[in-house]
Amino acid sequence: MVENEDHYEDVSKQLSFERRFKKLANAIHTASTPNDIMVGLRDQILSVYQVEMATIFLVDTAKMRLVSWVLLPGDFLGKIRVPVDKTSIVGYAATTRQIVVIRDAYDQKELQNIDPELEFDSSWDKKAGCRTRQVLAMPILFQGTLMGVIQLMNRLDGTEFSENDSKHSADLAETLGIAFRNLRQQETRTPTKYDVLVRKEMITEKELDRAFAISNQKNVNVEKILMQNFRISKYDLGNAIAQHYHTMFIDLSNLEVDTARLYEGISIDYLRKTGLVPIYFEDGKVTMVAEDPDNQAHLYEMRQVFRAESVEVLFSLQCDIEDFYSRMTAVQEGKPVEGDSQGQTFDEILQKIKTGDTGVKKDKSEQPDTEQRPIVMLVNQIIEDACRLNASDIHIEPYGMVRDGEVRYRVDGQCMNVLTVPRVHIRAVVARIKVLADLDIAERRKPQDGKIKYRASDGKEVELRIATVPTSDGNEDVVLRILAGSKPLPLNKLMPLRLASKFEPLISSPYGIILVVGPTGSGKTTTLHSALNYINTPDKKIWTAEDPVEITQYRLRQVQIHSKIGLTFAAAMRSFLRADPDVIMVGEMRDTETAKMGIEASLTGHLVLSTLHTNSASETIVRLIDMGMDPFNFADALLGILAQRLVRTLCQRCRQKYNPDQAEYGHLKELYGGKFDQDIEKPYSDKVFFYRPKGCQACNDTGYKGRAGLYELLVKDETMNKLIIERATADEIKKAAMEAGMTTLLQEGIQMVFAGKTDFNQVLRVCM
Repeated sequence: MVENEDHYEDVSKQLSFERRFKKLANAIHTASTPNDIMVGLRDQILSVYQVEMATIFLVDTAKMRLVSWVLLPGDFLGKIRVPVDKTSIVGYAATTRQIVVIRDAYDQKELQNIDPELEFDSSWDKKAGCRTRQVLAMPILFQGTLMGVIQLMNRLDGTEFSENDSKHSADLAETLGIAFRNLRQQETRTPTKYDVLVRKEMITEKELDRAFAISNQKNVNVEKILMQNFRISKYDLGNAIAQHYHTMFIDLSNLEVDTARLYEGISIDYLRKTGLVPIYFEDGKVTMVAEDPDNQAHLYEMRQVFRAESVEVLFSLQCDIEDFYSRMTAVQEGKPVEGDSQGQTFDEILQKIKTGDTGVKKDKSEQPDTEQRPIVMLVNQIIEDACRLNASDIHIEPYGMVRDGEVRYRVDGQCMNVLTVPRVHIRAVVARIKVLADLDIAERRKPQDGKIKYRASDGKEVELRIATVPTSDGNEDVVLRILAGSKPLPLNKLMPLRLASKFEPLISSPYGIILVVGPTGSGKTTTLHSALNYINTPDKKIWTAEDPVEITQYRLRQVQIHSKIGLTFAAAMRSFLRADPDVIMVGEMRDTETAKMGIEASLTGHLVLSTLHTNSASETIVRLIDMGMDPFNFADALLGILAQRLVRTLCQRCRQKYNPDQAEYGHLKELYGGKFDQDIEKPYSDKVFFYRPKGCQACNDTGYKGRAGLYELLVKDETMNKLIIERATADEIKKAAMEAGMTTLLQEGIQMVFAGKTDFNQVLRVCM
């Protein structure tokens, strides 16, 4: 039993390391310069390899020496140069092309046993204020060519470097070798706005690279580094970058801005989100400064705020813009900012709308504002609260003049009423959302769709997909889908480890088809992107066709489907097959043509992943054969089918613990089936506990917070292959899959009930 526990712990540690190493390898391959790796990824290397210090040396073949950066006290970044010979540890590793492991770097006898010339230079320890103990040095090679050396020092637990450490270091050295070779082939750094400094001979290219390295290491804006470390004046720096943008430089630190007049009714937090600083408004023209004048994202909105006919954008340094915002916030500290919805309730904002208090003083000659700004505040607050509650959708539902409009959020799969908007103002709310999404305000007879880029008050970027639908009595509903922080999750966090260990080999296959099935909103897209993230390596070309593209990933070539112009899933598939793919992900197999093309692609050496709207894994096979798929081809192509649901999980703060009676326990045991005792391993007693929802402030008195996945994984084997060819029924396929080890959605849900994560009512709601 102890051996099994030790083995499980070792496997768990190995899987954890592999996940962390994969992220590190991806970061290495996406770095744009060697300095980004040598300096920018230093902390990540320390975390992955659990060491106190790590240094990556690059070889200078012209002078036969190794070169690296070293961080010294005072955040000073200095260069270290070591000859390629046997007099140093890293030089010995480079010369012999062998790994060097030292137990005690200060033990001269140990060093002499390795080679009489070998010595340890302790001067760098004195400069850095540390002491080197254990050392592991590994040469970085690419096809036999020396690229550099990676040196790890001092394991965090104080133990010696093991054979396992040597193996893991070899993986890192191989990854670094490929990355350095690719960067050497590119021979160019990614262009930046700071390249103008090199062209003007204000700084050399090597110095600019060093500035980026220091900026990465100290996590400080590169403009401050250029001014502090390289003595470039703010005036010279600003004017040079402004020329890059073909505009003027403005020093905000010395500029007098009439904020009392110019910013009346405008929130400083709102301006901070846009990244724009208005400094002058006259004769219908507003002048603003920005760190990136080419960014046009918020210009249209700012024109509306100022009702300006034209906009001019000048350049200012990012640090000065942040200082300006801070000064304005300090001035207004303790005083409500007119027009800012932060800190105000829906009732306070609605009261302003009802009383006509726009928060803006106007001359008599001006046209009335028609309560535009309170509506802006209301819409912002609706979005902010939805993000705070982790809502997936916002529903705006007008009822004309019959009754007040409603706003509902969908949280954890359930809709909830949050706000009633007066009937005379609900159309203004809809109009504001359509303006943000750049939709036609006058068109209310047909559906429209668009999107909004929104920066929440916490700084998080969220994207909202907008759909308007004309409803009865001339009304127009709006649904906003929130795609906040959409990122793929690691498979071991998405599903239980026992399922992930079966699913990962399937998605690592070089060819075949894998289907993820379930109803709309069951998390299929998240699962597919998590699978793609697991196999997303530089050696694979991955194409995806999606409608819409909800999650973006680096290196994936993602295509948005547009059926109206003929870009369907089938059309995208045909294009992909001509574009040298290794992996193809199709958002949905909606028709026979797409399904057939997916199967054919999987039979010709491609890995194909897709989704289908079916209820279970076994039903999916029957559905595809009924759609006209050839059973022989489908049986050859299929790797596995993953059916899934999302079940609401209990709030961990307020859930109530109870001991079920024997009837409730027996009911779950009967529903689970014959493998209950083997899988659950909890015989009935007074020590068996379930949990029920209660409700607290943390979960908005619902008793539930968050959702988790239920999964049913069917893996094809010889028996399943035969059943597919024989056109077996769904029940026969399900029975064979369960005999081969598949657990059903209901069984997974019951296991979650026994684990205290949810209650049986929620399991029944999604599984029955």
